[in-house]
Amino acid sequence: MKKPKIRQTENEVKDAVTKFLSFNGYEVIRINNVGIWNETKKCHIFHGTPGVADLYAIKPSTCSLWIEVKATGKKPTVKQYEFGAKVNATTGTEWRWCDSLDMFIMAYNRINER
Repeated sequence: MKKPKIRQTENEVKDAVTKFLSFNGYEVIRINNVGIWNETKKCHIFHGTPGVADLYAIKPSTCSLWIEVKATGKKPTVKQYEFGAKVNATTGTEWRWCDSLDMFIMAYNRINER
């Protein structure tokens, strides 16, 4: 019987992934692409670069990581997948997405097995 996945918010997953990577010697940079409420127009206006991942992690002599983080059960947008494809087409860096710490650790282990 498969163990049920614990539901986590996006911020809980970001915090857990950041702590895991920091423990493993990475410097983790959080990218804040946000929508800001415009009172005049009565709407959110996006500030940032569409599709860019939430976290960027670097460690000397290792592959840099771009990580798109979602709440449990959510998936990346088309723009986020497109950004990931561009990153993964380069050398020396990897893009992955996750909706839990467990999902990230599985991807992290596959990257490090190469």
